[in-house]
Amino acid sequence: MEREPLDSAGPGQQRRAFSVLRGTVETEGVRDEREALAALFRIDRSLERDLTHGFHSYAGRMHPSIARGALDRWSAKGESVLDPFCGGGTVLVEAMVAARVAAGVDASPLAGLIAEVRTSPLDEAGRSRLVGLARTIAEASEARARGRVPVTIPAWARQETMRFSPHTALELFGLRELVKATPEDTVGRALWLCLSSILVKFMRAGKQAAPGAAEKRIGRGIPSRHFAARVEELARGLELLEQQVPAGTPNAQVLVGDACHLPLARQSRFDLVLTSPPYAGVYDYAEHHDVRFAWLELERASFDQTQIGARGKAPGAALRPWVDARRRWLAEMSRVLRPGGHAVLVIGDGIVGSKPENASWAIARAAPAAGLEPIARASQLRPPLDPRLAALFGDQPRWEHLLLLRRR
Repeated sequence: MEREPLDSAGPGQQRRAFSVLRGTVETEGVRDEREALAALFRIDRSLERDLTHGFHSYAGRMHPSIARGALDRWSAKGESVLDPFCGGGTVLVEAMVAARVAAGVDASPLAGLIAEVRTSPLDEAGRSRLVGLARTIAEASEARARGRVPVTIPAWARQETMRFSPHTALELFGLRELVKATPEDTVGRALWLCLSSILVKFMRAGKQAAPGAAEKRIGRGIPSRHFAARVEELARGLELLEQQVPAGTPNAQVLVGDACHLPLARQSRFDLVLTSPPYAGVYDYAEHHDVRFAWLELERASFDQTQIGARGKAPGAALRPWVDARRRWLAEMSRVLRPGGHAVLVIGDGIVGSKPENASWAIARAAPAAGLEPIARASQLRPPLDPRLAALFGDQPRWEHLLLLRRR
């Protein structure tokens, strides 16, 4: 076992997505492979908003730099790559640029939509139509907001002033009405997801804040203009994606489904599985994106039941369901990997049955029964910033792991 100090975030850096990627690195396993894993922690921060990576936040995203490095090391051009916990599609974007045939699965219908938009390059005509529609919608929405034109509020949304100030909610509902009227095609889905991407920015201070909570000062017309700006940002990212994806590379296949029962043909065989499974008891993805499920009218109940290891009222993930789910998704990864193919997992320590769990050790113990051989790992110290997690971990160190497995 070897340790080396790595620090990929500058001193005094403001906390934001990916800003905690630093700490001592510990490695174990086959020398060349563990060194390759450790090198992935040397993050290239310039990639964070490259291509379509800056579009639409999603909790627990894999860093694009890690995805790119893993693809370069453990796959080749033309080979197939699967991400069974694809989230917003970071691995899929990087796989397309690297000329891999990519497929992604996620239990969240929201994640599926985000990943689909991020991996669907538009030609010049499509981008022009996207931006033109957005400008028309934004201008109409701003005019209605300034003119205080009445807006129809859906029955499900009567309580949305719990999350938004009244005038902001009305403008966003007007904007939503205009977006929803666009065709249900690639451009229409992009507009829909751009609306989704700005919602949290205009919510009251504090999650699910009650009326009377501290208000953000949001002038009329600002949400509409912000929507148009977000669409233009997406269009620029899609243009870069079109330019950088090698000719003949197919768009990534995105499926909504359960990683424990992958919705893939029995004969499916992938050269690489590259993914970040859930961290036990750290996130509840359905609750985290509740406002988006509501505004996009996405069915949430089945996702609540399917998501693995969700953070709930009780500390951590329930022990038996968590262990059983891990056994099943490891078995599914093994089923769809070709013999000799690799799996690279990015996973952090979490809380299981109210106690900290070292995810690396747990997966190393469970993988052989699924036909997956642990080859190497690199683990980086990640002290929990969440006070709840910090209290549960106490003096026990918390790590984020890069694990390399091989299909027998």
